[in-house]
Amino acid sequence: MSSQLRLAVDAMGGDLGPRSVVPACARFLIRFPQAELSLFGPRSQLQSLLIKQPPSVRERLEVIDCAQVITQGCNPIQALRRKRESSMAKALEAVASGACGAMVTSGNTGALLALGRSILGTVEGVRRPALGKSLPTADASCFLLDLGANIDCSAEDLVQFARMGMEAQKIFSGKSNLTVALLNIGAEEHKGTEEIRRAGKLLQSDPGINYVGFVEGHDIFTGIVDVVVCNGLMGNVAMKSAEGIIRLIGQKTFTIDKKAPIKRFFGQLAINLLRKWRAQLEPGRYNGASFLGLEGNVIKSHGGASSEAFYRALLTAKECAESDLAHKVGSAMSMQVQRQAGSE
Repeated sequence: MSSQLRLAVDAMGGDLGPRSVVPACARFLIRFPQAELSLFGPRSQLQSLLIKQPPSVRERLEVIDCAQVITQGCNPIQALRRKRESSMAKALEAVASGACGAMVTSGNTGALLALGRSILGTVEGVRRPALGKSLPTADASCFLLDLGANIDCSAEDLVQFARMGMEAQKIFSGKSNLTVALLNIGAEEHKGTEEIRRAGKLLQSDPGINYVGFVEGHDIFTGIVDVVVCNGLMGNVAMKSAEGIIRLIGQKTFTIDKKAPIKRFFGQLAINLLRKWRAQLEPGRYNGASFLGLEGNVIKSHGGASSEAFYRALLTAKECAESDLAHKVGSAMSMQVQRQAGSE
């Protein structure tokens, strides 16, 4: 069957593996009748789950049998040397060959970065690919990167992240005049590490970036800036801390003390509104980070993603494939390299 969209899916990554991936794929195919998926993993483990799906789903879900699986404990060097026949590697090869417009995995981030750089390559001018995603704010969204791919980053790396993040946020938000900030421990110019302060100076002097200075963690969700840039350690901690707080609020919201009638009364009044807010802010709704800087669209799902969350990652992959995000990021970075060469 011909299709306008085909995605590659690593069925074996994450804590739940095929148990969350296959139902998510079925839901995706039901919603998008013209889409097709290539599912990579051991056929013997996938067959029992696939047989439960309707024929209209199975005929658009191609299974590519893979003998190897990359575990969360596999280090990047092992993945490069010994796991070239794994479901993750084969899914990346499907993107590299052009057979699929994007790939999705819940697997090992370090292995994904190593294999992605080896199989797809990095775009011109990019030293380190970065993980980023669009997060909800008070009335819009904010693109945050890096989310864990690069722990230690130079000032030049952070500037590259800013440029890539701008291209991604243009697609996800539809805005063109974007503001950029650096995540720091304070807004004052003298705060932060030497590399962060130096990155601020480089961004300030770049005419192609609307840099507004430093922001703190709580500013990510206020909507005062469109793109927030940081190293992978800060970004990962900021994102997971926010997710933990959201889940805690969700749990506390619906704990109504039976011994306190006043609390119970007001709790019942607010419960419908709070349910709506919790549904809007549930971290699983925003699952799926883009690996920017690779020569292909690669989407990283949470390792513990449920079927609902993995489905959301598939939606992100669809958006990236249809908007040709990887190519647009590559073009923007290539133009920057040319401008720099012309000014020397």
